[in-house]
Parts: sequence; structure tokens; C-alpha cells
Amino acid sequence: MGGRRSSAAERRAQATAAGMRMFADHGLTMTAIQRVADEIGVSQPYVFRLFGSKQAFFLACLDELEDRVREVFRRAAATSPDAPLKAMGAGFRELVADGVVTGLWLQASAAARADEEVAARCRALISGVLREAGALTGAAPDDMARFVANGALVVMLQALGVDVTGGSRAAVDALRAEEARS
Repeated sequence: MGGRRSSAAERRAQATAAGMRMFADHGLTMTAIQRVADEIGVSQPYVFRLFGSKQAFFLACLDELEDRVREVFRRAAATSPDAPLKAMGAGFRELVADGVVTGLWLQASAAARADEEVAARCRALISGVLREAGALTGAAPDDMARFVANGALVVMLQALGVDVTGGSRAAVDALRAEEARS
């Protein structure tokens, strides 16, 4: 007798997690859905039944990315009400540490150049995250702009393999020191 079969919702969550990793590494056009299917133990047609299309699958991965960022922000703001933006920044650096969020975001940004649906989803993701961060912190627009700029810097530095665990300022200082030694 076999074990309990996973529900479609469970398979969708498994596929999304695997898809985030695959899309982060290979992008929208180069990711093979068969590799995702193999990883979660289903057929390629089943993955397509779960999402409808490769693009819809990619967009579902972006939805999950947004959910993860929002959850990190909510948790950080709740645990550090006196300095929520600082805590949210630290939580974001932890979230991007494994490279999946960073890779997926950079791949989505690249795909958005030629795909308006992906571009619209990326804009909605940023807008949603900004709305969440603003509601959690009450930060002024200039503070939010700096917060987003710092997050973009963290993504770029993490993608380049720079240690951002001590914050973006420490990472930039380390790069400057490295350049001075060269």
C-alpha cells in the first residue's frame, strides 16, 4: 500500500518552490518544466494542468515571492516596533541569502523587458510590497524610497556574491576596501 497522495494544492506549492529555484537559475524561457516535474515526482503535463501555462507558472512563482517578502516584513515589524524598517531590511537580507529570491527577481526583471504581463506583475509586486511596508511602518515617502533603493542594492550585491549579512553599508565598505587593495 502506498502513502497518502498529495492534493493539487500541495503539489502546486511544491511545484512553486521548485519553480522558483529553476526560474531563478535559468529564467522564464530556458527553464525546463520537465525538471520541475521530475523534482516533485509528477509528469510535465500535470505541472501544466496545475498552472495552465509556463508563463502562468512563472507568475505564480512571483506571487510566492511577494508573499514571502510580505511575511518577512510583517514578522519583522511585529518583533521590532521601534525600528521596523531596520528589522525589515535585516529580514530581507536573510530572505535573499540563498539566492533564490534574488535570482528570480533578476530573471523576472529581464523577462519584463519583452513581456508586458510579466512587467505588470513585477510592478504590482513592488507596489504591494511598498503598500505593506508603508502600512507597517508609517514611513515617509523619502524613507520608503531609500528603503526600496537599499533593497535593490542588496539584491544586486547578493547576486554578485557579496556578503550582505552585515547590511548593505558594510557590503559597500567591503567592496571599497577590496578595490583599494587592488
